[in-house]
Formats: sequence, structure tokens, C-alpha cells
Amino acid sequence: MKLSHVFQSLKARHSPTRVTLQQYGTLFATYLGPQWLRACVMALLLIGSIVLELLGPQIIRTFIDTLQSDSRMQALSIIALLYLGVALSSRLVAAFATYFSEDVGWNATNQLRADLTRHCLNLDRSFHAAHTPGELLERVDSNVETLVTFFSQFVIRILGSGILMLGILVLIARENVWFGAILGVYLILSNIIFVYVQRRATSIYTLHWQAEAELSGFWGELFHGLEDVTSSGAAHYMMRRYFHLQRRENTTEIKSIVFWAGFECTGLILDVISMLIVLILSASLFVQGMISLGTLVLLLTYTAQLLAHAFDIAEQLGTLQQASASIERINEIYQTQSGVQDGPGVTFPTGALALTFQNVSFSYEAAQTVLHTISFQLAAGEVVGLIGRTGSGKTTLMRLLTRFYDPTSGSVCLGGQDLRQARLDDLRARIGLVTQEVQLFQGTLRDNVTFFADTIPDQRILEAIEQLGMSTWYERLPQGLDTELSSDGGGLSAGEAQLLACIRVFLQQPQLLLLDEATSRLDPATEKILTQATRRLMAGRTTLVIAHRLSTVESVDHIMVLEDGRVLECNTRAALACDPTSHYNHLLRMMNAEDMLA
Repeated sequence: MKLSHVFQSLKARHSPTRVTLQQYGTLFATYLGPQWLRACVMALLLIGSIVLELLGPQIIRTFIDTLQSDSRMQALSIIALLYLGVALSSRLVAAFATYFSEDVGWNATNQLRADLTRHCLNLDRSFHAAHTPGELLERVDSNVETLVTFFSQFVIRILGSGILMLGILVLIARENVWFGAILGVYLILSNIIFVYVQRRATSIYTLHWQAEAELSGFWGELFHGLEDVTSSGAAHYMMRRYFHLQRRENTTEIKSIVFWAGFECTGLILDVISMLIVLILSASLFVQGMISLGTLVLLLTYTAQLLAHAFDIAEQLGTLQQASASIERINEIYQTQSGVQDGPGVTFPTGALALTFQNVSFSYEAAQTVLHTISFQLAAGEVVGLIGRTGSGKTTLMRLLTRFYDPTSGSVCLGGQDLRQARLDDLRARIGLVTQEVQLFQGTLRDNVTFFADTIPDQRILEAIEQLGMSTWYERLPQGLDTELSSDGGGLSAGEAQLLACIRVFLQQPQLLLLDEATSRLDPATEKILTQATRRLMAGRTTLVIAHRLSTVESVDHIMVLEDGRVLECNTRAALACDPTSHYNHLLRMMNAEDMLA
């Protein structure tokens, strides 16, 4: 199921037309259509509930008129029991209808949440750099959760209340045409007032949710960098920022509460006025002998039901306004298209893949070019070490290979195929990446090395550990593959986490290997194990190694030195080491060569 089925006709947030009834229909058709059977059961229960609710006041009138004309207890008892059965049946049917509506609503929004999450995962890195995790969580979870009520209660309460009100007006008009006409006109005018009040509240709801999203983003940043904040003494600054964001969120929430209170006060005033009108009219008709006492009670009961459901409809229209604001915010994300699109698909050769950069330039922002017309070739199975100062473009070059971004100009070819022509899943399945920072997940060691895939047998994992020379490390784990790990790194050191990343890559069996200084900042013992593991990983694979220390590139075939996004020099390691004019030779002769690469 794709979000394009829903949002293809939705306007962006700044559109003056906003969300139309046709677009709401598209939303219902996409997410309620697959649940048509449950929706039909819900509709039948709804109709049954309406019939029973309309029947109740008729039985009350019969009871009162019978009491006045015939005081036999047998007849009154039968009518009372009949009313009791109808009332209980009405509540029971209404409960089942609510159950089915909630079930339908949660299924619909869970599917919408899954579709939106999938869309976010397919967006490129520029989108995620511009939105904090907290903000995305607020939109994907909280804004979608607002639509639960829209899916589950909007239909049953708007449609049900509308049909019930129509039935009540018809029954009242049967008793007295003028009475029904007056109530009908009054209801139309009151709902116009309700709609006017609620439409003004949509922008307030939107601002409130935006403020909540920014506050959630702040908490995500704070908890992620808590150690840095505490150690650098930035707690006072973070508190000031928190007070600013919380004050803004409180202000927008108060405004939304004020609008909602105004809406409820408007409904209360209209209820009082309408009840006075009904009391005066019905009393006048009763005094003139035009209606019986039972009919008087009938009219008052129907009027009370009519007003209650009129207010219910107005309340649901308020929910509709909140749903509109949520849909607009969700649509903002969906309108963001990834700059990295799936290609038509290519066929890569087997084995190690040759790599070619041809006049590649790249900019994160239009005003600042990070890579300048880089060109080089790497034969299949060769190992190249990338060295250069921080900011020289080493990591950016890696990101182009994994297609987190596409070049601004030029082309990157792998195995003779332009990466932009390849399907993303197919390309990334052929590339293994080991970085300094390894993301762990809440689960066992088995879950973390297989990414929760249950198709990889334990025997294959153990063989990978043995082939990488990591058996000694593995034997130290308390519960082997069942060792529990946490997402914050609990249970493993930084070096052990990189060993885990090597197992992940080995199980993937990539044709191109990218190592982003995987052995930096490790103790000698762990570094020795990891160096051995990475060398076995590189066997039979084309490999690029980002190095911050010259010892990391001692065994590579070629050296490429980057400087300010340009290739300063590129040749075999032996040739550059022997050339006294080369930058690499200069680094080797320096006492603190590593400092030059920091």
C-alpha cells in the first residue's frame, strides 16, 4: 500500500484550498477499503443502534398515554419491560459498534503509520539532517494517532448522528410540521456557527503540534548528547532553551484550549436557547389540546436527543479540523521527495567490483562545494587508502558510494555500472560498511549481527566468527549468541561493537568494502583482533579504507590523498613512499604524522 494513493491529490500546507472532501474520500477508500467487511458490520450495528434509540421515546409516550387512559398494571409492566429490553439492546449494540469502529480505526492508522515510516526511511540523508528524530517521531506517531479518532469515531458518530437527527426531525414533523420546521432551521443555523468557530481553530492546532514537535526534537538532542552537555557545563544554556520551547508549547496549547472552550460555550448557549424554544412551543401545543402528555414528553425527549447529537456532530467537526491539521503536517513529509531515486536496475558482475569516479563534484549546499571534479579508477580486488585532513571529503566520498547522496555532477560507476541506474536495495546489498560508530539494537548478539533476520542459522554465524579469527573474543561473551545487548552500547565496548560490525559485513558477503577508520581509538589487544578481522574481510573484495593514522594503510595497494575536496595525489603506496616530493612521503617523515590527518 502506498501513500501516493492517499496524498497524490492533497495540497501542500501553504495551499489556500487545504484538504477537500474528495481527498478525505481518497483517504477513507485507501485505508478503510481493505477493511470493508468490518466496516459493513460496523454500519449494520450503527443502523441497529439508531433504530433502537428512536424507538425508546415512542415506548415512553405509549407508557404515559396508557397510564392516563388505562391503569392496568399488566399493560404497564409489559411496556416497561419492553422499554428496558430496548434500552439494554441499544447500549449493547452501541458498544459492539464502538468496538468495531475502534478496531477499524487502529488498523487504518497503523497501516498509515507504517507507510509513512517506510517513506521516511526511503528519503535521503539531507531530509534526516534537516529534521530531528524527535520531530519525526512526533509527526509519524502523534499526528497519525490523532487520526485514530478520525477513522474510528468520525464515521460512526457523524454518520450515525446525522441519520438519527434526520429520523428525529421526521418523527417530530409527523407530530407537528411547524415544530419540525422550526427545529430544522435552528439546527442548520447552529451548525453554521459551529463550523465557523472550528475553522478558525485549525491554524491554532497546527501551531500547537509544531511546537510539540520542536520540543520533542529538543529532548532527542539533549538525551543523545547528555554527556557532552554535562561535561562542558552547558546545562544552563540547555535549560534556557528548554524554557523557551516549553513556553512556546504552553502558549499554543492555551490558545487551542481557549478555542475549544469557546466552542463548548457556544454549544451550551445554543442548547439553552433551543431548549427554551422547545419548552415554550410544546407547552403551548399541550395547553391548546393539540398534543397529549405522552406526546409532550416525546417531543422533549426527541429534542434533547437532537441537541445532544447536534453538539456531537459539531464536536466531531472539531475532530475533523484537528485531522485536517494532522494530514497537512503528514503531507509536508510526504511532499518531500528523495533526491536519491531508485534506478531501473542493472546487473553487476560477480566477485570484486571495479570502481570508477569520473569528474565527480558534490555540494551539500549550493554555495559550498565539498568535492571538486574527482576522478580515479580502482581495479577489482584492489585496496585503496584514503587519507587527508578532517573536512577533505573522505566521508562524503563514502556517502556517494552508498548513494546516501548523488553527485552534483559527474558519475560513480561500480562494476562498470552507473550507481544511479542501480536499484538502491541491490546496490547496498553489495556494499559492506564498517564505521567508528556502530549502532547497536536492543536484543541479543544474534539479533544484532543478523539485523533480526531469522533466515541466518547459528552455524553460519559461528563459522563467520571463526573465519574472522574472533573465536577468542566470542568465547569471553557470557551467553554466546544469546548475550543481551542494549541500544546504548551496554554490554560491549566500542572495539567489541566494531568486531560485531565485521561479523555483520561478513554475513552480508559484499563485493565492495568500506572501512571508515575502524581501528581508531582502540586498545592494542582489541585493535589486533579487529585488524586481523578486517584483513580477512578485505580478501577477494575491492576495499576503500579511510585512515586517520598511517599505520592503518600499511597494507593497502594504493594511496589517495585528498585535500579540500580534491585529489592531491594517487598512486601505489610503494611509489608514493619512495617519492621524496609526495605528500605521503612527507607525512611518513614527520614525527607527528597522525596529527596532520586529524
